[in-house]
Amino acid sequence: MATVTLEHISKSFGENVVLKEINETFQDGEFVTLLGPSGCGKSTILRIVSGFEKPTSGNLYIDDRLVSGGKTFVPPEKRGIGMVFQSYAVWPHMNVFDNVAYPLSIKRTSKSEIKAAVERVLDITHLSQYAERFPNQLSGGQQQRIALARAMVSAPKLLLLDEPLSNLDAKLRESMRFEIKEIQKKTGITVVYVTHDQTEAMAMSDRIFLIHRGVVQQSGSPVEIYDTPNNQFVADFLGKVDFFKGEAGNGRIVFPNMGGQSVPYDGPRTGKVDVAVRPENLYFDPDGPLQGTLERQYYLGDVDDCRVRVGETLVRVIANGYEFHSLTDGQPVRLSIRSFLAFEDDGSLDQMLKIRT
Repeated sequence: MATVTLEHISKSFGENVVLKEINETFQDGEFVTLLGPSGCGKSTILRIVSGFEKPTSGNLYIDDRLVSGGKTFVPPEKRGIGMVFQSYAVWPHMNVFDNVAYPLSIKRTSKSEIKAAVERVLDITHLSQYAERFPNQLSGGQQQRIALARAMVSAPKLLLLDEPLSNLDAKLRESMRFEIKEIQKKTGITVVYVTHDQTEAMAMSDRIFLIHRGVVQQSGSPVEIYDTPNNQFVADFLGKVDFFKGEAGNGRIVFPNMGGQSVPYDGPRTGKVDVAVRPENLYFDPDGPLQGTLERQYYLGDVDDCRVRVGETLVRVIANGYEFHSLTDGQPVRLSIRSFLAFEDDGSLDQMLKIRT
């Protein structure tokens, strides 16, 4: 397996700076996800690791071997990597066995070695029973597994996945997340996965690298990034969140746009703050500190997605689905907050909201 080290990696296309001084290490056997909005630089990192792009500056190591930097450049086929793209790119005229065997066939590997290697990865990817079938006889998820098996058949040290599930429907995408994660666990291979889908990142990753405008905003486990985001962008991108303007002091945060209502606060900030509240951390409580009116409920079966008017502010509350039957639009309610984060009001939230709209 492999460790990947990015050392002062920058990339520019003319005057357009795509990556700025990336210094990160992807550990051996780790499932790493590069997450971020379109154009943030995540696919460029993957292309630099794969060898399809050269960095403008900096060094890239796979294990202790310099593969890109200075006058050194190791081409993709000599880096010991496997890669899967958005499109399945399977050969329609070849059956599953021959599709998977193709990388070994062009290396003139012996037939016995090919047979053993292909049978091994077909077993891992649950495709053994389809070995003689052609791609047009299989589902989209099965075709994606063909691409995955083909990338793994040469026993690469490193597997790179560039939004491989984006062309699948929602249910199939969900099941394939767990398939890919199970394959990675079985093989112990190092995986670098690119996506803009936060749910994929949360479900599959050992560590997430959240990127914005060519800079890693935060890296950590899904729990770390979700529960303790570094800044408003991270909080906003990963999961559902609402932001409210507040004034912190004397052990409370007062919300001017909520009629001056307040909640207890024992954090370090004072003065103007931006308060980030995830809607699942708000709940209906007859003794809650915030008073409002339930304007609308959206019953989704497992949850009751509510909108509550508190002063001039519309607050989102994700309640248990059973609560739908005990609530009525227009009724007065009180709310409590399980947890929230208070960020310094430095103008970054205002700028972020302008970009969002």
